[in-house]
Amino acid sequence: MFPTDPRHRFGQASETRAEQFLIAKGYRILDRNVRLSIGELDLVADDQGIIVFVEVKGRSTEAFGGALSAVDRRKRAKL
Repeated sequence: MFPTDPRHRFGQASETRAEQFLIAKGYRILDRNVRLSIGELDLVADDQGIIVFVEVKGRSTEAFGGALSAVDRRKRAKL
């Protein structure tokens, strides 16, 4: 499937950049876009035996807050 929605393409590109960043830091990527009954995990990685769940939030501008502000209390509870 080839995404045509620019937001979807931007999100996929953001996940790819996050994945490359983690690999450069020594993480081993175990999976990507894992679908669960409660939602989706963007990346699952291994950091020296510790399993890490990564929520990727790409932003083209910080006009409405940075990526961290996009992960609200409800999202943190799910993670």
